[in-house]
Order: sequence, then structure tokens, then C-alpha cells
Amino acid sequence: MDPFSLQLPSGGTVTGLRTPALSSGSPKDTPLIIGIHGGGYSSAYYHTTPTNSAAPYSTFLRVPFLAIDRPAYKGSTALKMPSSEDSTYLQEEGKHLHYEILPAIWAAYSKEYGVSSIVVMAHSLSVPMTVVTAALHAESASNANTVKTSVPSTRMTAEQVDDFQNQPKEAQQHVVDDEQLNTQKLASTRQQQPYPLAGIVLSGLGTSLRHDTMQSMQPFLTHHGDRMTFPAELKDNVMLCGRFSGLVEPEIFEMTEKLNTDVGIAELVDSGDEFWQIWCKRYMESVRCPVLYNLASEEKLWTATAETVTAFAGLFKQSVRVDSGIVLGAPHSMELSRAGRGWYARVFGWAVECGIAHGLGKF
Repeated sequence: MDPFSLQLPSGGTVTGLRTPALSSGSPKDTPLIIGIHGGGYSSAYYHTTPTNSAAPYSTFLRVPFLAIDRPAYKGSTALKMPSSEDSTYLQEEGKHLHYEILPAIWAAYSKEYGVSSIVVMAHSLSVPMTVVTAALHAESASNANTVKTSVPSTRMTAEQVDDFQNQPKEAQQHVVDDEQLNTQKLASTRQQQPYPLAGIVLSGLGTSLRHDTMQSMQPFLTHHGDRMTFPAELKDNVMLCGRFSGLVEPEIFEMTEKLNTDVGIAELVDSGDEFWQIWCKRYMESVRCPVLYNLASEEKLWTATAETVTAFAGLFKQSVRVDSGIVLGAPHSMELSRAGRGWYARVFGWAVECGIAHGLGKF
């Protein structure tokens, strides 16, 4: 992947890594997958080794991939803390992604890649901002949803087809005209949106925090100002289940120091249990695009059971499609694990399905 730096409308900057555009182009209705890392990592999380990287899947399926550095990570401009008690850091980060980052990326690279939509792939602490973004996008797309339901659907059953064929030509034309008007209005509304969102992929964050892990980490964290650093050995044990777990190739542990970055204290505070109880559920219930949600079976930060995964997925009450499960044999940072190859393959395949469904106007 190649590094990029993009100027935002507000004057800030977002940096990251991206795959080059393919000379052969991408198939019709291909999405651009945008990876967003969690706390203590950077865009390099999605391009660590030739095996643990989104790049080979991007090339094989001809689906471009771009990974950003979240605000205050690497070269991306930091966010100001919210001045209102009605908002939190992660909410503001989600608004920043929706109003600034994704529109800028879409304007800069969509034509170059030849893509028709965006699928966001979020891990750990980037899950909340992605949920906020998807909810805000659903709100901005409410006019499109109104348009879709303002004209009766003309997708007919076999019996309705028979009735349709027995109607006078004038009545048949009226049904065809309604369908065409519906399609045209939906397309017009989509063009007015800052970017087309076809789905979100979420992992590494749940509804039941492992307080035992969090408490055991506290004595080893190094604080400096409004940020802190995870010691390498601690990070290896919590994020990767340690060198002797068999879940991660040895070469990944040699890269811990290189991959390690500071994490903002505000985002850690905001991601605890209170985060879900106060406001995140409200955003989740507003999301309408497809959702793919998985937790790692060897997760040390969140309780990963069939019950907790089902509970999390069930909060997306308006999403047109919700797929959820547990990735067996994977630690918290599962993109860095041996099971990461299967996870990447699933994400890319799922994103292709969502891109096509979006292009066909299924949602």
C-alpha cells in the first residue's frame, strides 16, 4: 500500500495507506473498503506483513482498500474536545468522520478507483465512531427512504405478474412509469449525499467489558498529557494473547514496537460500559445500512459469547441486513492473527455483496 495525505474542508489533514488503482479498473458496483484502526495502532494495522494485510484480497477481488489514521494518530489532525456536556469524544469523532473524512476521501478517490459506494471496516475503538457515522448517514438519507416508500413497490409476485399482463396497456404503463419515477428520485437523492454508504464491518468491541483485564492493565500504562502508551509486552498479551498462544505468527511480535502508538485517554474513558448505556445504543438503533459484526473467540477486553454477540447485533433494529458471529481461534487484534486471513476474506466478500445490493437499489 502507498501512503497518502488528504486535506480536509476544515483545514485539517487525514493520512493513511491505500492500494493503487488497478489499470483494469473495478467491476460494476464495486465498493471502496475503508479500514479504521483501534486504539494504540495506526493505518499500518491493515498492512503489517504480506500475509496480514488487506492488499492481497484487494488485488484478487479488484476491490480497492484505504486505511486512515484516526484523529491525533500519525499525521492526522487531532480533534478538539467537545465543549458541550451533551457530546463526548467518540461522538465528535464520528461526526468528523461523517462530515469531513469520508466526503473528502470520496471526492478525492472514487473516480480514480471506479467505485460506486463505501464499506467501512472498523476495529475496536473505531467501532463507536463508525456507528455514529452510519447513524448520521441514515439520517441524511431519510429523504431517499421516503422516496422509496412514497411510490408503491412494483416488484411483483407470480400472481401479480399474471394480473399485470391481463390489464389494459394504459394501466401497465402507469405501473412502469411509477417504478421509473421511484428509481430516478432515489438516484437523485443519493447524488446529493456526501458519500454513498453500503455497509459497516465491526469487530473488537462488545457490550460486556472485561473489567478484570482493564484493572490488571492500569499499573503498567504510561501517561503523558492526554495520551498514554501500552508497554509492548502488555500489548502482546492483551491484544494477541501472548507469544505462546499459537494464535499469531512469531514475526508479528517482532513488529509490536513499530505498530505501537499512543492512545487518547478520552477515547478509552468513553468506550466503557457507560458509553453504551448512555448514548451508543441510540445510534445503533438508527443505522439502516448492512452490518457485519464479529468478536474474536479469545477476546480479552470483551466477553465473547453467543449471547453477547447476539445482544450487540440485535441493537441494529433498522439495518436491512445484520450478520454476526465469533471468529474462532482469534485474539482481540484478529487482523494480525493467523485467523486474520479468513476474516479478511469474509469482509471483502461481504463488502462485494453489499456494493452490488446498493447499486441495485436494494437499500
